[in-house]
Amino acid sequence: MRRNTLTTAVLAGLTGLAGMASVSHAVNVNPDGLGQVLLYPYYTARGGNDTLISIVNTTERGKAVKIRFIEAMNSREVLDFNIYMSPYDVWTAAVTEAADGRGKMLTNDTTCTVPYIFEFENSEQEFLTFELNDGGPTDPERTASGYIEVIEMGTMVPVPASAPPATDDSIIPWVTKHVAGVPRDCDIPVLAWTQGSGLPWIGGDTDFGFDTTLGASGGLYGSASIINVAEGTMISYNATALDGFWEPGTTRHTEPDSLLPDLAAGNETRSFVFDNGRLQENTWSAGIFAVNATLTLDRLMNEYVTDDELGARTEWVLTFPTKRFHTDAEGGYVLPNEPIEPFTRTWHIRADNTLHLPCEDMEYRFWDREETEPAPELGPPTVSPTPPPGVAPVFDLCKEANVVRFGSATPDYTEVLKEPLRTGGFAKLGYVNFDLPYEDGWVRFDLSDNVGPGPDRRLSVPATSGTDGRLFVEGMPVIGFQATTFTNGELAGGVLSNYGGTFTHRGTRSFVRSN
Repeated sequence: MRRNTLTTAVLAGLTGLAGMASVSHAVNVNPDGLGQVLLYPYYTARGGNDTLISIVNTTERGKAVKIRFIEAMNSREVLDFNIYMSPYDVWTAAVTEAADGRGKMLTNDTTCTVPYIFEFENSEQEFLTFELNDGGPTDPERTASGYIEVIEMGTMVPVPASAPPATDDSIIPWVTKHVAGVPRDCDIPVLAWTQGSGLPWIGGDTDFGFDTTLGASGGLYGSASIINVAEGTMISYNATALDGFWEPGTTRHTEPDSLLPDLAAGNETRSFVFDNGRLQENTWSAGIFAVNATLTLDRLMNEYVTDDELGARTEWVLTFPTKRFHTDAEGGYVLPNEPIEPFTRTWHIRADNTLHLPCEDMEYRFWDREETEPAPELGPPTVSPTPPPGVAPVFDLCKEANVVRFGSATPDYTEVLKEPLRTGGFAKLGYVNFDLPYEDGWVRFDLSDNVGPGPDRRLSVPATSGTDGRLFVEGMPVIGFQATTFTNGELAGGVLSNYGGTFTHRGTRSFVRSN
């Protein structure tokens, strides 16, 4: 077959009647790791852990991005600000523990931020507790673990070769451009957001300095490493990259103290994902559902190792980055007991002032490495009351960023990520423990069938004209990874021989029709 004919056939197979232009303008998880939105499923500053993060701008244009640090329980913001990256720039920072147990961010990176944290005392900013007013724990240590969002707000106009006038919108990319490793003048973007400065952003012209024809154009990628110096371990992961979050030409540049844009702010309402090799393209009533569709799995699976002879420890992170928009009644997103699909419960304070948690009950199955599964009549150990014979074991996840530990004991803190075990009224906001009969194997979580009250977890696609029945996307929007460490003590000469690694979760997708 001639090459041009083969190319035409491949494109036709990928896009069908939708057309290539349509597909390229839809929310998707970019398999190459570049995007307009970066989601980091977990940070921790607990138990000697520090989390190092980086954001890379791979394009020849400057970028304005919103970075947001979000605590793990109910996705309350603990810190957010604006970053103004020059072409081909990298911004780095670390999350570590403050004196009172809260998390704090520090950076020695000179890239312009507003406010300019590099010039703060010790170049650091403690995480804030003002938003922890939802009935959950209010202790500052609640901020010590969570996840991170990075959302591109716009692409700057080209950098001029020489200094433009202050009234020229190319002044912004010119002053943020690095020269000999340092931006020319990070005071300018700070002043542009300062009352009384007379500069344009605070005056309402937030598009000043941005290419509003190009809009937010993507090309960002990110990564994180969780390092424990005392234990000699490091585990790393890549951020999940969403592309097509904004419609072409969109610029959404907001003040540094704004909670917008967030994951519900995207104006692209189409999504596409590959389901068993077939492209699923759907149109939704709002951008948040398009984001959900790209992240939704009906089954999630990964491995674990708990071999004591190897000093092996395994923990999983499961983060639901859009959950708050569906469950947080105290944040005003929903009404109490009226969650938005696919979630089935809400976070709200009851009339008696007790906290109702948005826990999701799920079934799971597990096998050892030789395909062995416990016989139903034996009943495997479970994290909930033991089910009757023949009934699948059940567990629940109640937080936005959950840590699942594998092991027989229930220590006060998990060994790898140092997530705490909680008691009393907040017991379900600690880590989840899986005590399984095999020291290594793999586990599969069922994210679609709801074994608790309410309907199964599924998103209904509003536009299904010309088809029989309504289309549903089954499951929950989730990101995360498996973290495993091995501890062999010290080698000759006192050298630590500890190791660690991470593996992204695998999963399946399910699109079904129902009347």
